[in-house]
Amino acid sequence: MPRLSLDDGQSLALVALFSGVASGVAIKAIGPMPPGQAIALRAVPAVLLIAAFVVVRRKGPARLVGPRGLVRAGLDAVAALTFSLAIFELPLSLLASIHATLPVLSVILSGVVLKERLRPGNWAALALACAGTLLVLQPGLTFSPLGIALALVSTLAYALRDVTTRQLPRRTDTFRIALVSMVLVGAVSALLPAGGRWVWPTASDTLLIGLAALGLVGANVLIIVALRWTELSRIAPLRYSSVLWSLAFDAALWGYLPDPLAACGIALIVGAGLLQLHTASDNRFKDMT
Repeated sequence: MPRLSLDDGQSLALVALFSGVASGVAIKAIGPMPPGQAIALRAVPAVLLIAAFVVVRRKGPARLVGPRGLVRAGLDAVAALTFSLAIFELPLSLLASIHATLPVLSVILSGVVLKERLRPGNWAALALACAGTLLVLQPGLTFSPLGIALALVSTLAYALRDVTTRQLPRRTDTFRIALVSMVLVGAVSALLPAGGRWVWPTASDTLLIGLAALGLVGANVLIIVALRWTELSRIAPLRYSSVLWSLAFDAALWGYLPDPLAACGIALIVGAGLLQLHTASDNRFKDMT
């Protein structure tokens, strides 16, 4: 695999993040159906897509999953399942705002575990992100406590997943890791209680499930590639874009708009992302000179 530049990694991360939001929008828009069933049905075409690619692509050097790959797949499965369940409990923009704490956890963990350098600008950006997230979370008390708990668990699992991704050996197979993760999500979600009922999907629901599966595949595969070639400190601030996309979808499809206090929090979060991007770019230039 040719080595990607930092800019390539960031571009892939942005596409992956948008794909994840789009997948959430599609699955949230599905008609009345138990969450576990909707998540399991979404996993079926996603697994088939990844499995087909693994089977038909050319044989090359040995492609492995390995122990770290399995750990990464397990963390991703936990994160994806709890995130998907939270989608049915919370507005997407509130869920994305809770996930805005992910850069805080990812960058700190990268410094502690991976020994990546943490700069003063990183800490200032993270402080802004924390303050903004607290403002955004204030409407959360009126929504499902279960949804908030699921969102927090998924955030921690995603942060641990990102750090593990950075530790994967070069020969580890991106697509096989994504395949293991999706199989785990589909299997566990199919076992969740469905209230004793099975809802047969309509034609429109089937289309939404297919779109959700495509978004899930893009989010899983592209974020793995991006994180394997780019520092977490450069990927982390890009996650704030998910808040903006989620706000747009929430307003357009479900009429949910944040109150002024939450809007101020979102502005702080976006500002934190811009500051962290500037810090990473500025220090990259100094390193090159």
